[in-house]
Amino acid sequence: MSGFRFHIVRVLLAACVMFSASAWAQTYVNLSITTPPPPLPVYVQPPIPDNGYIWQPGYWEYDDGDYYWVPGTWVRPPSAGLFWTPGYWGWRNGIYVFYPGYWGPQVGFYGGINYGYGYTGSGYHGGYWKRNVFYYNRSINNFGHRHLTNVYNKTVINKVTVNHVSYNGGRGGVGMRPSERERNYARQKHIAPTQAQVQHARAAVGNHEQRASFNQGRPPVAATDRPGDFSGRGTVNSRGAEGSTHDRSRDNDRRDDRRSLNDRPGTSQSLSSTGTQNNFARDNVQQQQREQQRRQQREQQMQRDQQTRSEQQQHEQMQRQQQVQQREQVDRQERAQQIQREQQMRQQRDQNVQRERQVRQQEQIRGPQQMQQREQHQVRQAQQQQRMEQPRQQHAQPNVPQRSQPPGQQGGQRDGRGRD
Repeated sequence: MSGFRFHIVRVLLAACVMFSASAWAQTYVNLSITTPPPPLPVYVQPPIPDNGYIWQPGYWEYDDGDYYWVPGTWVRPPSAGLFWTPGYWGWRNGIYVFYPGYWGPQVGFYGGINYGYGYTGSGYHGGYWKRNVFYYNRSINNFGHRHLTNVYNKTVINKVTVNHVSYNGGRGGVGMRPSERERNYARQKHIAPTQAQVQHARAAVGNHEQRASFNQGRPPVAATDRPGDFSGRGTVNSRGAEGSTHDRSRDNDRRDDRRSLNDRPGTSQSLSSTGTQNNFARDNVQQQQREQQRRQQREQQMQRDQQTRSEQQQHEQMQRQQQVQQREQVDRQERAQQIQREQQMRQQRDQNVQRERQVRQQEQIRGPQQMQQREQHQVRQAQQQQRMEQPRQQHAQPNVPQRSQPPGQQGGQRDGRGRD
């Protein structure tokens, strides 16, 4: 789409899996632009692929200076009891800002945009949760040939003008504002889109036919029954987009060529038939070229998917190897500690045995010494006892009377002792 004026300014305000965002205060802005998104294309909802899916309406995204259409699709919620709140474009401070969709226990504010198929601008009327089972409104959802038992029938009265406007606020936008209940919902914790939804949007970016500058607001794939499937039997075109823009321009050129040939005077029938054949041949070549481009795009997408899977497998394998290495390292450490403990126990046993040997040796050395000491002690005791018994024997002998001496002799002895 020519004439786009945009600010190449990326503003990242929230990018978590679990986030609490206000619809008017906290946003995730991909690009800030001054041109509003195109009107919502008209399409028919494809049949539900299986039980448990919830409808995600299509929306316009922005990338690389152009809007591109992300087809509506059936997606599985991250867990039971969650509803999808679609993203929407809003006019804010002179630019158009995109507020991304999210999962939550209630459907929040999505700009009052009438996306259709239960998203009438406020809330969701396509079904409800009961005991972890989603019940579908038969008047809203397309079941195709699939038989579902968890269904009900309730007619929904659309109170919003169906004008296919795809943005809120600004010139020509929807003038609805969030209610107090929707503001409270915006303050709660939300869950980001699933991986399948993210890959679905990336696939739309990689398909140039989904860009507004290419399809003039009528994307060739307006909806699909499964995320990321842009070429299967479950794809649905927007009304008036049976062929691409190149197909329509090709038909106009062909009509102009035929008209110019018919208006020329004197042009023969053979020239007209020759020109028609040339046009058909050229159309066939262009058609083959387009088919080849589509095949190349599918092959590139398959290669990207295969590369992503291989990277995931490599990452998982690396994680498993790291876990095995960590377990082996822990086992080695435990074995080393066990060996160390066993060595310490052996050393203790050896030390105990050595101490016992030393004790026995000391006892063997001290044995004769102790016997000799005991004998010596016994000898000393015997000698002491003998000394103690000698005075007793002396006292036990009878007294012998001494002979009396003459006094002179006694005196002389005394004198003699005195002389001495």
